[in-house]
Amino acid sequence: MKTTLKAGVLALVMAVAAVAGVQAQAKAPTIAVFDAQQVINGTNAAKRAISELTGKRNAAQSRIDALEKPLLDKQQKLRSQQGVMAADKFQQAQADFAKELNDFRQQAQKIQGDLDEQNMKLRKTIADAVKVSVEGIAKEKGYDIVLPKGVTFYASPNVVDISAEVLARANKALDK
Repeated sequence: MKTTLKAGVLALVMAVAAVAGVQAQAKAPTIAVFDAQQVINGTNAAKRAISELTGKRNAAQSRIDALEKPLLDKQQKLRSQQGVMAADKFQQAQADFAKELNDFRQQAQKIQGDLDEQNMKLRKTIADAVKVSVEGIAKEKGYDIVLPKGVTFYASPNVVDISAEVLARANKALDK
């Protein structure tokens, strides 16, 4: 039994030594970070998108306001006629107004939905270009892991920050 115990301990020691030897031979992963938010917002495409979407949002708000104005006037007129209009006619006028209001809300939601869809498409295009840029830099420079700064609690000064290079490559890809 002592021989079996000695053999087991010897096997365990040899296994630990073998694992330690393999770990000593393996290189530590190389890690880089980048400021994803800064890169995405700093692209020329993002700056153009903000300007373009602001213009479209202002135009959309003007269209919504133009659709809303007659409804507000109609609502005011309806309120002023409540006391002088026959009850059944007033109820019908209210029902008609409710339909018009519902139509307005649907139109406003469609306008907002179209803007949101354009915004998402532009964001996806930019995010895809940033992702491709990060992957290209990681492969070229041999980084095993690239993390966004926003999800790291700590990175020593020895960890490479590739934000500027990612921004430059993303701009190059997006400005074509």
